[in-house]
Amino acid sequence: MKTRFFLCLMSVATLVFSCKSDDEETVTAPQPEAFTYGSVTGMSTGSTSTGGTTVPAGYTWSEVKTPQSTWGLAATAGDRMLAEDFQIPAGEKWNIQNFYFYAYQTNFSGATFPVNEFYFEIYSSNPSVAGAVKVYGDLTTNRYVSSEETKWYRILQGQTDGTTRKIYKMKIQATDLNLSAGTYWIKWASKTSTGTHFYPQFPHDASKVNNAQQFVISTSTWLNLNDGGQTVSMPFEISGTKLPN
Repeated sequence: MKTRFFLCLMSVATLVFSCKSDDEETVTAPQPEAFTYGSVTGMSTGSTSTGGTTVPAGYTWSEVKTPQSTWGLAATAGDRMLAEDFQIPAGEKWNIQNFYFYAYQTNFSGATFPVNEFYFEIYSSNPSVAGAVKVYGDLTTNRYVSSEETKWYRILQGQTDGTTRKIYKMKIQATDLNLSAGTYWIKWASKTSTGTHFYPQFPHDASKVNNAQQFVISTSTWLNLNDGGQTVSMPFEISGTKLPN
């Protein structure tokens, strides 16, 4: 009489059980895969400005060049909001845990950026077009987490190069946000404990899809952002896990 032994394995992380005999193959359940979406390549424009100024050690410039002439854009809660799109590839499903946005406040250079409130909504299509459906978020839940320096200074070609606009990276939380493949838009605004802050746009790159928009709350109107005849993109990143389909 042949005795057959079975080996039972339990993964605590996934609560998946599998049993196999000595001649059976183990089938492993798909595991969530961490991901990061977005790139801020292009925000840093080097250590020497167009005007020839060398940035302080440990930093780089983030220079807006002509014909653009805007330092940054406003998205102060209760006044204006910004909107930008992102894409989830076909066949993927994301559990989004955090967004990361970039902002500065003129003449502020402390360790803790003064933004203390951040609100966002996500739409399944361009929110400036009638019929857009909101799939997540609201303008009442504060999702701000923390901030840190980027080691970039925003400067503008044709203006005096200086270190009065230090750019910070803000971490924003998303709770129970699961999205399937498709194109989505995030619409956001924030507040500071003191002073006014701005969101620096990417220095223009014609290879990007530059379609950021701004919403004026008082008039309920949308503005297609155009700076010196060039359309605009806003830097942000997403982190989370890819879920099994």
